[in-house]
Parts: sequence; C-alpha cells; structure tokens
Amino acid sequence: MKLRVLGCYGGNVPELGMTSFLVNDSVCLDAGFVSGALSLREQVKVKDVIISHSHLDHTCSLPFLIDNNFSAPGFILRIYAIREVIASMKNHLFNNHTWPDFTCLPNDLTPVLKLIEIPEERPFKVNGLSVRAIRVSHTVPTTGFVVEDKGGTVAYSSDTAPTERFWEVINKARNLKAVIVETSFPNELQDLANVSGHLTPQTLERELRKLEPDVPVYLYGAKPRHLARIRAQVRALRHRKLAFLVQGKTYKF
Repeated sequence: MKLRVLGCYGGNVPELGMTSFLVNDSVCLDAGFVSGALSLREQVKVKDVIISHSHLDHTCSLPFLIDNNFSAPGFILRIYAIREVIASMKNHLFNNHTWPDFTCLPNDLTPVLKLIEIPEERPFKVNGLSVRAIRVSHTVPTTGFVVEDKGGTVAYSSDTAPTERFWEVINKARNLKAVIVETSFPNELQDLANVSGHLTPQTLERELRKLEPDVPVYLYGAKPRHLARIRAQVRALRHRKLAFLVQGKTYKF
C-alpha cells in the first residue's frame, strides 16, 4: 500500500495541515487539503473519497475538488461515510447555500457527486481496497478506518479522544503494517483536549498500551501553535516506533 500525506497538522509544513491522505494514487482518506496538494492532472484521478467526520479540516477541499474537475469527461466523485456524516454534508455543505448540490448537477440522472452511506465495522470495497469504518470518540459522529489491500493493512484513527473499539478491531487486523493516530494538544492543555475530543502525548501513551501488534505508529494532528511542545513531549515518551508524519511524503507499507 502507498500512502501519500497530502495534509497533516504537525507535519513539516504545519500551516498546511488540513487532514488528507492519498492511498494508492486514487483513493483519499479525508479531504482537508486535496485540491491544494495535488495538481489538476492528479486530482482528476481521485474518484473516491472516504470521510471520517464532518469537520472542515477533513472536508474543506471537497467542493474545490469537484469544481476543478466536474467538466472532465466521465468525472464522478464518490464520497463514502457513515449515515450521520452523509447527512451533515447534505445539510451543511452541498446544500445550494454553502456550495451547489452536485448530487443533482448537471442533472438528477447523471450527477457528478454521489454520497454513499457505508456500514460500521463491515468491510466495503473501494478501488481495490477493503475498508472498515470503526467508531471513535470525538465531538461529532466520527469513524477511524482500517484499510487493507493485498500488501497489508493500515489503521487510521481520525480525530479522537481516548477510545476502545478502534484498538480492539485493529489488534485483530490481518497483516497490520502501521497505525496513524492523532495527537492535537500538549499535556498542559489536557482539559481542552478532553472537551474537544482529542489526544495529548500523555493520553496517547495510555492509548498505545492498548495496541498489541509491534508496528510503527505515525502521528498527525498537532495544532501548529503547540507543535514544538507536543514534539518534545512525544520524544519524552521514548516510544521506539513513534514518529510524526511528513507532509508530502509517500509511505509504503
């Protein structure tokens, strides 16, 4: 599996950190920075986007991805998410107020956008990938994803506070290669992390005790203002397989 980091708070360019990852050159996990990170030629290859939750730092480039490519011959964008997230995008994003409702444009029979509701914890197929959505603990309905291809499995938590089911599922995943987990605030802002549904280095440490396979763990989500402090606190954990994702880098698992 190839995973290209299009956007990740806490990367080497933190101010461009709206969250999004490109898997095997064609499927996006979240869409915070797709249109900004990819050329027009690369964007038109993205036909499938899997969305973890409705917050803008995970969805804000969806309108521009469609706008940049809807006139390309045969372009259709399929967005996959759980029921609550699909409803939020219908009500608050593609609602003909915030942005045109491309689910009925250019017409109802051949729309350029399809919003596809996915089940929780049951695999669904997307362009050669098998994906499972696992509920995590955030302030809005949110799922992490367990993504598998013939080469192995990568787990992505999306935004979450301490959670349980995500770790239970990935501990049983076949051929787990890596885990991507958020860490948004420094320890001294633990109260803010708690109310906003995020992790700090000290709660990350407790979460990692739930992980049984000995695999690399990659971090994203550090708020730019607190990045230096978060990095120092993560280093102090002395976890030998813990690293921050690098913006623009392609990882092979």
